[in-house]
Amino acid sequence: SNFEDDATKEALQTLSDLYVTTKPSRRTEHSFSSIEEADYEDRDHAPNSSASSTLVETVPGESAATARRRMRRDMDKKLREGSELFLKAFGEVDQKLDDLQSHVLAMRTSCDEAERQLKLTTDASKVLLERAGSLREERQAVENKRLIVEAFLKRFTLTDQETQAIASREEPVGPVFFAAMDRTEVIRDDCRVLMSGEDGPTQAGVDIIASTSSNLEQGYEKILRWCSYEFRQKGRELHFEVTSTMREVVKRLRKRPEMLTEALGYFSETRQTTLMTSFINALTRGGPSGLPRPIELHAHDPLRYIGDMLAWVHQAVAAERELLEALFAVKNDKRMVGSVRVFDRNSEEEEWIKELMDLSVTKLCVPLKVFAF
Repeated sequence: SNFEDDATKEALQTLSDLYVTTKPSRRTEHSFSSIEEADYEDRDHAPNSSASSTLVETVPGESAATARRRMRRDMDKKLREGSELFLKAFGEVDQKLDDLQSHVLAMRTSCDEAERQLKLTTDASKVLLERAGSLREERQAVENKRLIVEAFLKRFTLTDQETQAIASREEPVGPVFFAAMDRTEVIRDDCRVLMSGEDGPTQAGVDIIASTSSNLEQGYEKILRWCSYEFRQKGRELHFEVTSTMREVVKRLRKRPEMLTEALGYFSETRQTTLMTSFINALTRGGPSGLPRPIELHAHDPLRYIGDMLAWVHQAVAAERELLEALFAVKNDKRMVGSVRVFDRNSEEEEWIKELMDLSVTKLCVPLKVFAF
């Protein structure tokens, strides 16, 4: 290279200032075998040594070469130091990567073990899952059957309250009792569907018919007992009000003619006794507090005496007729007082009324004949 230009000289001068060296001693010019050896001889000298501030050239271009060598030396040193730091840092990174790899391997081993355990658990629980599925299906089937049975029982059986209302003597005859009786009748009607199947009567239908028959019998016996008691108690009064409950029980007993006949027999016996006693009292004692006066006081006047007796009998017969019409719920069609009665001779109620009228007033004929004749 040609280092004679000014810029090169200036640059070399700057490097010479940085890498200044002292003049070598004059022992011999050939003490060093090469310029490289001289450089290594002066390696321990500082670049800014105070021994000399001027680069002494013994050979043209020597200072430049020396500056280049020392600069390269320093650059190699810096590069070596940087490489050592780089290697040290990468050594730490390599160590971290080794640790990370060991952790990854441990995690992979754990995952493989967990996967193996999961597979074993899945295989072991497969039977349980299948069993649970079958049990779930069985439970659903049982639930469906339960709903069907509940719907069946709700339609074809009485509740405990309804059974209590029919069978218990403590429960009075009233709306609750009548509702339970109606429910029993509805069950019997619906049960005919079970009895008329293609395969013949079913056991369930037979059992339901037997159960409802027993309940109805208990209900009608309770009605009969209630009627007998009420007729004997109320029938002792000459005039009493027929309640809706009494009309309802008579209406229901018409489905059992033998029970109705028995109950009305108690009623007619009581009414006979009541009318006979009232007629005797009217003849001999008069009304309450002596008013009206006894009919016997007019025995000296045969016409008035017989007229008063016939008037009392006529009034009693008319009152008894109205009582029986109210008991059998016969409509009077708003008949005007004094107008002629029109009887429906083909109705069952009219037959009962006629029979009970005859039984109630028959005994009045005996005292009427005795006192009149």
